[in-house]
Amino acid sequence: MKLLTIVLSAIAGIMLMAACTSLDCSIDNVVAMNVAVPDTVKSDTLSVYTIVNGADTALYTNGVAVTALSLPMSYGSDADSYIFAFTPEDGSTVADTVTVAKTNTPHFESVDCSPQFWHEIQSVTTTHNVIDSIIINSTHVNNDQTIQHLILRLHSH
Repeated sequence: MKLLTIVLSAIAGIMLMAACTSLDCSIDNVVAMNVAVPDTVKSDTLSVYTIVNGADTALYTNGVAVTALSLPMSYGSDADSYIFAFTPEDGSTVADTVTVAKTNTPHFESVDCSPQFWHEIQSVTTTHNVIDSIIINSTHVNNDQTIQHLILRLHSH
């Protein structure tokens, strides 16, 4: 009887340890800033770039009639700069630089899973060439892709 109790306890311990290490990490691990552009002229083409190590990096290119997009955020910098390039039908491109100041916070679900970096938007500035104003709709950027963080209002064409 004592041997049976020891064997059952050992099996229960092994199952408990296996359950702790077989944790499924979240599949919703994309952390992105969601941007609405409700004033986009339907024929304008939008491309978005960022500067990484001194070079332009395309994040989104040649979208037509774009009303919303998701942009990645860095986890090592206190501010990210994005270049929004608008090209109307005449082929001339006008760009605005949007700078998002933020704090970065590591988020852990488990030691078995890779950390995510969540962000708190502190302020947003723009150069106002095409963009008239930017509304911060939600400051907390995490892996919830349903939240709209920024709303870009464009100058009327």
